[in-house]
Amino acid sequence: MRRVIALFFSVVGLCAATETGKVVSVAADGWAKIVHADGSTNFVRRFSEGDRKVGWVGRRVRYEVVTEATETQARGIVSAEAEELRQAAEVTDALRRETADKGRMVTRMPNELMPNMALWDQSGRLVMKKDFLGHPLALNFIFTSCRSARMCPASSACMKQLGEALAKLPGAADVRLLTITFDPETDTPGVLRAYADGYGIDHARHRFLTGDAGQIKDLMRHYGIQTLRDDGTIVHNAALIVISPEGRIAYRSEGPSFDAEDIAARLLKLSGTAGTKAR
Repeated sequence: MRRVIALFFSVVGLCAATETGKVVSVAADGWAKIVHADGSTNFVRRFSEGDRKVGWVGRRVRYEVVTEATETQARGIVSAEAEELRQAAEVTDALRRETADKGRMVTRMPNELMPNMALWDQSGRLVMKKDFLGHPLALNFIFTSCRSARMCPASSACMKQLGEALAKLPGAADVRLLTITFDPETDTPGVLRAYADGYGIDHARHRFLTGDAGQIKDLMRHYGIQTLRDDGTIVHNAALIVISPEGRIAYRSEGPSFDAEDIAARLLKLSGTAGTKAR
């Protein structure tokens, strides 16, 4: 039970009740109809703009009930689907053991396989490593409330440029982009959807992922990303990791910014090398 609870997000600083229910419908103005977990009550909660665009309809979700003035809102919405939580917990536990076994030599080097993952994207879908195998991949880490223009915003702008460069290249349709938040308590799927929309991201190519904080912490260690909370924000390094269709780390660019044209060319070259998928 503790493991399942740990997979749920919370909205920091809000004294609000937590509820679970199935989303029946979401109106254009944000009002959502939700069936309570015990099946006894139907009620409505207002969804944020980002959450309106997430595919929550027909799914069980967990959220915080927050009342402001006369309006009741659902915030911090995350999946409460039992099977998704089970799969995520399984990957989290396995990755934790793998990280512990590696000791200090955790960061993966070129030609090593990318670690497994089970996280939710900006459409509320659970995605795993296997969903990216067979595709060249460029991966980075950010958090949406980053206040340093030279860090996460610069990195996100470069990823946007990379997506635009790939869109112009014949043969690059199978290339995927991936951004993982290292602030999952704040960056729920709805928050990531709004953030991606703000950059004009192509959602079909570029996934933004969030999920269990422990799993993300281990993923950061495997990809050599370090963070430190200081003065209410997160101080961190940054890097772009290029991964082959076989799931092997092919290239690493240090720092938040990179040459989009150069990375696009590297990814396109890898696109022609897809072979048997690694597991």
